[in-house]
Amino acid sequence: MVKAFVKLGKNGYIQEWIAVVEEDGHILIETDEALITNNDCVKVVDGIAVLDEAKQAEIQEENKELLQQIEKEKGMYE
Repeated sequence: MVKAFVKLGKNGYIQEWIAVVEEDGHILIETDEALITNNDCVKVVDGIAVLDEAKQAEIQEENKELLQQIEKEKGMYE
């Protein structure tokens, strides 16, 4: 687990991650490194980042075409 400063959106999900420097409106939490950069599907519970798998699946489904396009383009450079 690492510590990071985050900003929560109105819906309670992490909206912004920053490094180890406190900025206005950010709170210090503990998180698994794998969650860093996940936006809009991670909540903070008792100071610890927790992935909401249902919300993540919902976001992925909403962006399915974009994700497929990114994978297709990524394959062009491998």
